[in-house]
Amino acid sequence: MAVLACADARDAVAVMDESAGRSAAEVEGVETRGTAYLVFAAVKGGQLSKAEGRDAIDAMIDHSWYVAPDVYTRIVGKLESFE
Repeated sequence: MAVLACADARDAVAVMDESAGRSAAEVEGVETRGTAYLVFAAVKGGQLSKAEGRDAIDAMIDHSWYVAPDVYTRIVGKLESFE
C-alpha cells in the first residue's frame, strides 16, 4: 500500500508484480508496471544492451525474484524484439 500511496501522491507509476497490489492499484486508479518493465526501459533507452537486459532478468531470478516460466519466455522474447 505504501508504493501505491507514494505513486498516487506523485502522479507516478507504481512498480509492482503481485496481483493483489495491482488489483488495489486499479481500484484506486494508479498506473502500474512490473519489475521487468524497468529492464525493458533500460534496454530501450540504451542504458543496457539486450544481452545485459537478459543477464539482469536472470540475476533477479537467481536472487529469488519469481517469474512463471511462460512469463519468462515472454520477457526474453520482448527483449529480443528490441531494435
